[in-house]
Amino acid sequence: MPESNDSPGRVRQASLPTAVAVPLAAILILVFILLLFPWDALGRRVAWEISRVSGAGVEVPELAPALTPRGPVLRARGVTIEHPAVDVVRLFELEIAPRFSTSWFRGEPTLRVWAQSGLGHVDGVLRLGDSSAYIGQVSEVELERLPLRLEATGVRFRGKIHAQADVGLDPAGTLQGRVDFESASLEIESTRLPIPIPFEQSTGTIEILESGDTRVTNVVLEGQVVNARIDGEIGLVHRSQSPPIDLNVQLEIVDPTLRQLAPSAGLVLSSQGKAQIQVGGTLDLPVVQPAV
Repeated sequence: MPESNDSPGRVRQASLPTAVAVPLAAILILVFILLLFPWDALGRRVAWEISRVSGAGVEVPELAPALTPRGPVLRARGVTIEHPAVDVVRLFELEIAPRFSTSWFRGEPTLRVWAQSGLGHVDGVLRLGDSSAYIGQVSEVELERLPLRLEATGVRFRGKIHAQADVGLDPAGTLQGRVDFESASLEIESTRLPIPIPFEQSTGTIEILESGDTRVTNVVLEGQVVNARIDGEIGLVHRSQSPPIDLNVQLEIVDPTLRQLAPSAGLVLSSQGKAQIQVGGTLDLPVVQPAV
């Protein structure tokens, strides 16, 4: 009679079927990720990395995973950013996700970033590392809420702009790069103008140079009152003094009433209401003269 493999002293070990064990392990891992993973520590690490490369003060009070139509992300609410370019801005919602690229192998991780704030919306890529930068869209930007520091000039901008940005970040808090913008609701108000000037279409390019100066190129403003094209440079902005400006302006005054007021402002117009002028001096004390 053959000898049985199961001896009386041996206890058969029970095991879960594979069909049950795999889903159970996945559930346990998911529970760990959602409940036990130190998301707060990760949030502090993300804030530190962004602060290190941009010179901004970043506070991420809460960070947690979330599933969105864009895929899995890390979501934070109530994020505070303090930077010279924006003063202090609070993000209602921030979502980040790894963007897989070869830059990770160079020690320059890239993150896909979505954010909503009182200033506008952000949708782009944030590259960390030695050559940190933001590349992407900035939309629904409320010009009135931007810290443009134009109080002494008597000039105010209203409306919303949309922009495509490619801006390098620096640990010292300076910016360098290019912003292409457009707006369908720009309005310029000045103490030197009898009425606010609205523009139905505005486009142009702003370049922040390594020197800190700002170059404006192909800025085209179109409206039923005034049309203009502006090129030139604005000097480095200091809190204590107004920056120098050097702008070339091709101006066309469409409104008949403003055409009549132009001579009193020192503008010599052609019969078509056009003039080519050069604007120098400083931003708060501009000097307007005919272009040479």
